[in-house]
Amino acid sequence: MQVAEEHQANPNLAPSRIAAAAWPILLLVIFICFFWKLLLSNQYTWLDGPDDAYQVLPWYQFQAGEWHQGRIPLWDPYLWGGQPLAGQGQPGVLYPPNWLLFLAPLRHGWIRQSFLHWYFVLIHFQAGLFCYWLCRDLKRTRAASLLSGLAFGLAGYVGTNNWPQMLNGAVWAPLVLLFFLRAMRGERAIASAAWSGAFLGIAFLSGHHQIPIFIGLAMAGAWLYYLSLDITKFKLLLIFGLFVALTSALQALPAYEYGKLSLRWVGTENPVGWKDRVPYYVHQQYALYPQSMVGIVVPGFFRNSDPFAGLVALTLALLGIAGNWEDRTVRLLGAIALGGLLFALGHNSVFHGVIYALVPMVEKARNPSMAIFIFHFGLCVLIAYGIDGCRLVSANVVKRASGSLVGFAAILGITIWATLLMKTPADDRLGIVMLAGFLLAAILTAWRSDRISTPAATASLALLMLLELGNVTTYSFPPQVDPKSLVKNLAQHSDIAGFLRDQSEPVRVEVDENDISYNFGDWYEIDHFGGYLASITENVTRVQASTRARMMYGVNFHVGREPSRPGQVEVFAGRSGIKVYRNPGAFPRAWAVHDVASFARDNQIGPMLGAQNFDARRQAFVKGQAPQLEQCQEPEKVSLLERQSGRVAIEADLKCRGMVIDADTFFPGWVATVDGRPAPVYEAYGFLRGVVAEAGPHRIELRYRPKSVYWGAALTAIGLLGAGVLTKVSSAIEPANNNPMAMPPNR
Repeated sequence: MQVAEEHQANPNLAPSRIAAAAWPILLLVIFICFFWKLLLSNQYTWLDGPDDAYQVLPWYQFQAGEWHQGRIPLWDPYLWGGQPLAGQGQPGVLYPPNWLLFLAPLRHGWIRQSFLHWYFVLIHFQAGLFCYWLCRDLKRTRAASLLSGLAFGLAGYVGTNNWPQMLNGAVWAPLVLLFFLRAMRGERAIASAAWSGAFLGIAFLSGHHQIPIFIGLAMAGAWLYYLSLDITKFKLLLIFGLFVALTSALQALPAYEYGKLSLRWVGTENPVGWKDRVPYYVHQQYALYPQSMVGIVVPGFFRNSDPFAGLVALTLALLGIAGNWEDRTVRLLGAIALGGLLFALGHNSVFHGVIYALVPMVEKARNPSMAIFIFHFGLCVLIAYGIDGCRLVSANVVKRASGSLVGFAAILGITIWATLLMKTPADDRLGIVMLAGFLLAAILTAWRSDRISTPAATASLALLMLLELGNVTTYSFPPQVDPKSLVKNLAQHSDIAGFLRDQSEPVRVEVDENDISYNFGDWYEIDHFGGYLASITENVTRVQASTRARMMYGVNFHVGREPSRPGQVEVFAGRSGIKVYRNPGAFPRAWAVHDVASFARDNQIGPMLGAQNFDARRQAFVKGQAPQLEQCQEPEKVSLLERQSGRVAIEADLKCRGMVIDADTFFPGWVATVDGRPAPVYEAYGFLRGVVAEAGPHRIELRYRPKSVYWGAALTAIGLLGAGVLTKVSSAIEPANNNPMAMPPNR
């Protein structure tokens, strides 16, 4: 009844709602068709890069398995004796959209590749949809907004990057800017500033810090610009910063806790710690070299990040600037795009060096070439202004643009002809660029001279843009039948995993990374002392080169084509030619000691482990005050009863007071109970967990209960609820359309 009354009051309401839904649906259909290789043919995959196949896919498989067993995977027990998964950030444990993927039905316990393909495509659609909403909020027409959304979701950084943890952070940039501009226009300013900060905080939840840092830098520049015009907006900046901090806390607090206690590989010979700056020569190594700017319109011409946007996108963005220069938002978008390009040049731009030296945390984003994302973002929004404002541009400007396109296409044609004469193979995509140049010049000329209508011109430009992007974004997807497929390697060692699972004792393996390069432990849920990670806790790095320390972790098997040390005994040979060797001298997964000494944090544990006549089962070292134990020589029983991702149960029958050692990596957040009563967890030997128990039989349980995650979850919830409350209050107090700075109505 209410809907009918609203329709009678406003007969255009229903058609407008249908149109509002139809255009995003059209956007989705275009994305599905564009990614036909993944969704419609089932012959290609995006997963065949080394990082995706060897690191991301095992991460996702492990997390999906945990979710289906009713556990949130905050701790990864299968790599390096156990590592905090949430603190690492990149696995995306705390990013809610990922939970939908992990909760999707499994096939025989495995995450479905078809779901991973849909997940990948929907990330791109999410980017396109958010950019469409931003352009609509800027009063751009639906068709123009559609083209901007297509460009943002399919071109540039989002289109050419296959790391989901980075894409998930990038897609939120349009909403950050949308609500920022609303705040600057005075549209529910406080609530808008809060949501702008909240969406930047959500970008940090994606896991990877790099793109959110670059978005933060772009927003810092935007805030400085508007504060220079009106200093009273400083209170809005404080609200923005508060909500960034609150909403990002779920990921930021665990990452900060982990970062202080870990080492990270950044491209240097040795890993760096939290207090160590990433050396500038690393930023120089990963910069976008100036020659790569040609790659903005020429496919495959780049070093490090791919800057390709295409002739259509670049031309329309430049026309948008030329036709709307008096618009403050257009000037801001142009500055954002230019700033992103200059920052991406790294050492070739003095501005990058100054920001690296003066702005905190920027040095952690070691790959400045990825700031090309900011360039692409500004460029893609400007496309909508180019579509809507093309007729505002003088005929001479369009004529010169068309002439330049024809000249550029002619040069490419001569280049192709010359390479054919010299019988030198050239990239076959150069012909597409040449064709795009001629067609784009023809469309612009015909449109500006009224020989074709605006809808026909817009549709032609969209099709031409898709033609360009189809030769870049999905161009390099490898066929799944490729014998060199990295994803296929993950299935080659199932017989080895089956043998290890059949063992009656707890199993922990070391793997020759030359024979098995992927994260074997996460993929098959088998304890693996090793793994392909960007960082690990510092206590593990101090002892990983020590054979004795590895044995104290209970590493009882080696997997590889050859034994790694004398004395190993072959016990199984897999179909792939890789064998399993038993390690002599491996410690059990739990044992007891009755002699404990304390040591300072900066002491080296290595010499202690290598000392002659040192019996680790009888003596332990702990940080801080050592507990008082009792000496006894009678035989004792200690065994591992149960081990899950965040829980360990041990049965111990001690003859006198002692410390029970759990051969897993120590990290803050683990709590213990002895027969249900709380007990402290000690860092034994500088890397393992120890719990003191009295004489007699006991059940010892250790659980991972990280306060950083719990506090972070509370703060994130406060941030999101707070932004919602501010919106509700603003809606009640402030009319929706009282903005004196609002843009003109839609054309």
